[in-house]
Amino acid sequence: MTKEDFTRAVERNNKRIYLLALSYTRDHGDAEDVLQNVFLKLWDKGGKIKEETEIDRWLTTVCLNECRNLLRRPFKKRETLLDECAELYTFDDPRSLDLFRAVMSLSEKERVTVHLFYYEDMPIREIARTLKISENAAKTRLSRARARLKELLGEEWINE
Repeated sequence: MTKEDFTRAVERNNKRIYLLALSYTRDHGDAEDVLQNVFLKLWDKGGKIKEETEIDRWLTTVCLNECRNLLRRPFKKRETLLDECAELYTFDDPRSLDLFRAVMSLSEKERVTVHLFYYEDMPIREIARTLKISENAAKTRLSRARARLKELLGEEWINE
């Protein structure tokens, strides 16, 4: 991977990977650590990846793995800074902030699945491949997340 290829990959994926890490870890510092580790790994192993879509998928997988590894470390107090996290997203509808807060309150598995499906526009098949689960498991996670969101936000809010 040339320096120019690496720079393009970072510019194209920087915000996306950071937001995914932030969604997973719920901590700015942790998300920044994950982001740095992901791009260091890209620099080290990027020469083996040829296509841009393959790089994007690889970065997503590495990001999720880095998040899991980070959260396994003991004794780290984690705070949810929802208002600060929300500032990084652009909301077209004022009620979208309520939806964002509800999504951030989901379990880790559900939150990541929702993030990949709705915020990354990733199809179920790709989510399953990225998370190394079956397509049915990805569909189940998404279904459970939707049910939990209906519970949190109310049936009327979801159906509008």
